[in-house]
Amino acid sequence: MQNNPMNIAKRVSELEVYLDKQPYMTELDGISLEIAKNVFPSDFGLTSSFFGNLILQQEPAANALDMGCGSGYFALLLKKIGCTQVLGVDFNEDAVRCATKNSGLNPLLQPIEFIHSDLFDNVPESLFEFIVFNFNYYPSNGDFGLNEDGGQVILKRFFTQVDRYINDNTRIYIPYSQFVGEQHDPKLICPAFGFSVEIVAKTKNETGEHYVYKIMKAK
Repeated sequence: MQNNPMNIAKRVSELEVYLDKQPYMTELDGISLEIAKNVFPSDFGLTSSFFGNLILQQEPAANALDMGCGSGYFALLLKKIGCTQVLGVDFNEDAVRCATKNSGLNPLLQPIEFIHSDLFDNVPESLFEFIVFNFNYYPSNGDFGLNEDGGQVILKRFFTQVDRYINDNTRIYIPYSQFVGEQHDPKLICPAFGFSVEIVAKTKNETGEHYVYKIMKAK
């Protein structure tokens, strides 16, 4: 399926319903979340629940990273499966404040540190064994800190920078929805940066097929 701009426009229209009711409370996988103003709603669409279910099935790691943490939902899931140290990172300062507050709403899943950073710019030198990255590809109007550099540009920057923060066994998990177009498909982008790709989850709905990729250094 090729990217259809009408699909993106429809998704943005559906997203506006969630934005209009912010801030609001929700619960996902037993985790209490406040979705603050200008924070991407974790309960919107298929990706969060699909990706969250995959995370819950994984083996924990000593040091984990949630890149583009939004409300903090995935970072909290990483703690829930037993990851010892978890860092959440987001370019959107509203998201960092929101995620920090949500950590406080779930004291049994503390501690988690959340920082403001444009990808790895402010991330302390560390080796992560487990990384999740629900990368943004829309909207491109400035909401959530996302402008025209969505999708493939963000992914290329991520794969350029991440090598300093991983070892040969680091697991990187990235979801992808087919309706956003092949130009934003991590499977077609990461090999040029020395990474291998495996489809570890797949589902389908009216917008097309959805995947979660496990990405590691190519051997």
